Amino acid sequence: MRKKLLHIIYLASTILLFSCSREADVAYELPAHTTRAQLSIDLVNNGDVEQQEKINSMRFIVFGSTPGGVRLDVNEHILLSTPETATDIDAQLLEVTSSNDILVVVIANEPQSLTSQLDGIANLLTLQEMIYDISSILNNDGQIISATGMPMTGVIRDISIAPDETKTVQMVIERAVARVDVFIEAIDGGAVTGYIAGSTSVTLHNFSYDSYFVMGNVDNGTRDNADSSKNYGKVKENVPEKDLLTDTWTAATSEKWAYSSAAGAKNRKLLCSFYTAERIFKSDYSDRLAVSMANVPKGPSDITGITEKVIETITKVDDKGGSTAQPFTEIRRNNVYQITARVGKIGIQILTVTVEDWGEKQDIDLDLDM
Repeated sequence: MRKKLLHIIYLASTILLFSCSREADVAYELPAHTTRAQLSIDLVNNGDVEQQEKINSMRFIVFGSTPGGVRLDVNEHILLSTPETATDIDAQLLEVTSSNDILVVVIANEPQSLTSQLDGIANLLTLQEMIYDISSILNNDGQIISATGMPMTGVIRDISIAPDETKTVQMVIERAVARVDVFIEAIDGGAVTGYIAGSTSVTLHNFSYDSYFVMGNVDNGTRDNADSSKNYGKVKENVPEKDLLTDTWTAATSEKWAYSSAAGAKNRKLLCSFYTAERIFKSDYSDRLAVSMANVPKGPSDITGITEKVIETITKVDDKGGSTAQPFTEIRRNNVYQITARVGKIGIQILTVTVEDWGEKQDIDLDLDM
C-alpha cells in the first residue's frame, strides 16, 4: 500500500527550482524587508515506487502574520512537463517574509477547475471555504484522470522565522478523497463464487462528490488538535439528500473460482472501486454508506446478492494491530474502505469493518458473508 507522502520544508537563503523541467506561475510580491527562505519539499514514500501517486503539479501558498494582520506572502503554482513520483521530485525553494506565525499550504495535482480560484486566493478564509467537485477529476469509468492526478493537500502552521534565519519544518500531504474498494472472496470448502459479464453488479449508495478542498492533517497538528485554534479546514455535514449519489459497477467479463486452502491461493479478488468525498453523517445516521450486490455466483448454478446493506460499525485498527469498535460516523479523506463480500453456504452478514489510513497500513474492511 501507499505510504502518506512526507514533505520536508527547509527555510534558508535562495530560490531553487525543481530539477525536472516544468512551467512556473508565480503570483506574489515580497516587501522590502524579507527573510530568504528555502522551501524544500522532499517527497518520501516507503511503499513500492509503482504504487506512488504521479504528481503533475505543485502549489505552495504561504501566509504570515504582520502588524497589519495575516497576509498572503507566496502563491506559486508549478506544472511538471513530465509527471513524477514522490521519489523523483527534488527540492523547491521559496523566499518568505520573516514572521512569528507562518502557515504553509501545499497542494499537489490541483483540479484544473480550481486553478483560477487558487491563483486569486487572497486570504485564509477564502481558501478554507473553497469547494471542489470530485467528479471533475474522474473519467467516464469513475477513475482518476491521469492528466490531472490524485489531488493532495497539507497544512502546517505556527512556523516562526526571524530575519535571515534558516529553519527546517516537516509536514505531510494527504489525498483529498476517500476510496471504497469492493472485493469478493470464496470461503468454506467447496464454495464457488465470481462474477458474470453484464449481470453481476455492485451499487454504492449515499456517497457524495462535493468537498471542501484544503484540509489540515493530523500529523501536521492541523486536524483533530486538542487546541482547536491550531486546526485548519472544514468538513461537509448534513448533506442534503438530493446531493447523495448512487453509482453502479457491472462486470464486463466473467470469472469463477472455488475456495482453496492451498498456500498462496487467491480466494479474494477486487471487483471495483468508487471515489467519494469526506463528510460527517447526520445525527440519525440516515445517510450512512450502503452497498448492494446482485447476481453474484454462489455454487455451480446459484446466485446471491444483498440490497442496500448499511455500514453501521467500524473497527479502528492502531499501529500496533489493536482494534476498537466504534460507530461509523464519518467518511474521511485519505482512507480506503475495503468491502469484502464473503461467499459461503450461509446468507449475507456483516462481520466487521476495520479502518486505517490510505497508506502503509491496509485500510477499511467490510466483510459480507453470502
